[in-house]
Amino acid sequence: MDPISIALGLAQFVPAITRWLGGDKAGDVAQQVVNTAETVTGKTGQAALDTITADSAAQLAFKQAMGAQAENLEKAYLADRASARSRDVSLAQSGRRNIRADILAYAAIGGLISLIWVLLVHAIPEGPTRDILLILSGALVAIVKDVYGFEFGSSRGSETKTEQITQLMGGTGTPAVPKAK
Repeated sequence: MDPISIALGLAQFVPAITRWLGGDKAGDVAQQVVNTAETVTGKTGQAALDTITADSAAQLAFKQAMGAQAENLEKAYLADRASARSRDVSLAQSGRRNIRADILAYAAIGGLISLIWVLLVHAIPEGPTRDILLILSGALVAIVKDVYGFEFGSSRGSETKTEQITQLMGGTGTPAVPKAK
């Protein structure tokens, strides 16, 4: 099994893993998570995941080991997000639009609206098909939430958290990220 799949399996014990897997460094983050699981269990790949899933002591050890790495993984996640916003600011300053991002945002919003329409209009019997559609709708809600958070800034509580993390990273004040429009 590939490292990303194993890391997603381990995310049931440390939910922040799913956030850290976003971005250009997903493979590296997944490998770091898998390496941690392998160190904790003494087993490799899928066997490490199976051991952690079955053993509560291994689960606790994995959570603690990931907790020790959380600060560095969170810094990488925030740096990736800041660079994406900086790219958008640079494009806007040069008079260009990020068409790719616009298409992705519209596709996510359109997909969510379409899926909700299908779920409301069509009688879909209980079973795997309905379950998949509901899971997909939840994923699309999360994507649309991220689009709005990225485009319009985040809540004050999140902004405060970002300021605190920036200070932990050695910076002062607020990060160089555009504020809400």
